[in-house]
Amino acid sequence: MSLDVASAILQRRATKVFDPDHRMTDAELDTLLGLARRMPTAFNIQNWRFVAVTDPELRAKIRAVSWDQAQVTDSSVLLVLCADIKAWEKSTTRYWENASTEVQQFMTGAIDQY
Repeated sequence: MSLDVASAILQRRATKVFDPDHRMTDAELDTLLGLARRMPTAFNIQNWRFVAVTDPELRAKIRAVSWDQAQVTDSSVLLVLCADIKAWEKSTTRYWENASTEVQQFMTGAIDQY
């Protein structure tokens, strides 16, 4: 798979209408989430979690508190992005556990200044 960033940016759209009968396959969802998990972040913190909501009753409840937006229930999968903006404070060394001690010490010291 090749990536043409300029084309992706120029063709990007906020999709608001979905075919409510279409369902993504598990493989398609796994691919999508796999790509999302690889998005870069400062200090490799990756302080997010993705929640795939597929239960129709739960999606209807979420829609009720989401300004009744049809895409909440009509899309194949509702992805909720959760972020922990204080994740870096919990265990700074975990981000570089596979790096050399020298790198760990440098990065742990640097993140406090971030």
